[in-house]
Amino acid sequence: MKLSRIALLFIAVAISAPLNAQIFHNLEFSGGWTHSTGNNGLDGFNVGTGVWFTRRVEVAFNFDHIHDTTALAEFALTGGLITTKNSLQNYLIGPRVFFGSKSVKILHTLQPFGEFQIGGSHLHSEVSQVGASTQRVSDNAGTWLLGGGGDVVFSRHWAGRINLDLLRTHFVDAGQSRLRIVFGVAYTMGNRKIE
Repeated sequence: MKLSRIALLFIAVAISAPLNAQIFHNLEFSGGWTHSTGNNGLDGFNVGTGVWFTRRVEVAFNFDHIHDTTALAEFALTGGLITTKNSLQNYLIGPRVFFGSKSVKILHTLQPFGEFQIGGSHLHSEVSQVGASTQRVSDNAGTWLLGGGGDVVFSRHWAGRINLDLLRTHFVDAGQSRLRIVFGVAYTMGNRKIE
């Protein structure tokens, strides 16, 4: 009985080692600057990771942290300075499908893609006025994203990335549509060349 457990453990380790090496070889890490419309326009950063299943299909996870602080100076003389602070975090996962490469002289190789992701978002807003108490509100919501972009491949592992997406959030039982733009870089453990 003990020998069969050891044999079973040995087989499991022997099978999983190449699978783990293959998944590690297909990993991608990315990051960059993000802008989203809505709430006076929000700016921040994006980090992500992905796993390549084929040379054209990747499942990607993205996290955005974007924020803005705005002073409404036009009301400062009548009622005191009013300041708004907004912070939005998005957690999204879904497929990214790459299309055929296009050779561009200056940009080396351009690889366009389309993507659809689903997940959740957290919005936190504050409104404060001199001489009055600060009002705070936050909400969590389901979110989906539909869009695309392109990778400019610089080497086997490095690429510049631009995304242009429709981000749909559902805060306070109502839908909000936002334009999301990401400028960043991506590092892939394996070779990025798409045939």
